[in-house]
Amino acid sequence: MYIVLIALLYVLLMMVVTSESVFKGLMVLLFGGGLIALVFYLLDTPRRLRSRRMAEMADDGHRSDAETDQ
Repeated sequence: MYIVLIALLYVLLMMVVTSESVFKGLMVLLFGGGLIALVFYLLDTPRRLRSRRMAEMADDGHRSDAETDQ
C-alpha cells in the first residue's frame, strides 16, 4: 500500500512542477495532497482498528493476570 502512496505523491509532485503558475501549483498541491491523505486515511482504517483491538486484548490479558496473582 505504501508503494501506491509513494507513486501518487510522485505524480502529484510532477503535476505541481508542470503547473503554469505558482498559484495553480499551490492549489494542485493542496487539493491533490488532501485527497491523497483522505484516501490513505480511509484505506488504513481496518489496520488501525485491528491494532486497537489487539492492544485492548493484550491489556485485558494483563489485567486478568494481575487479578489472578492477587
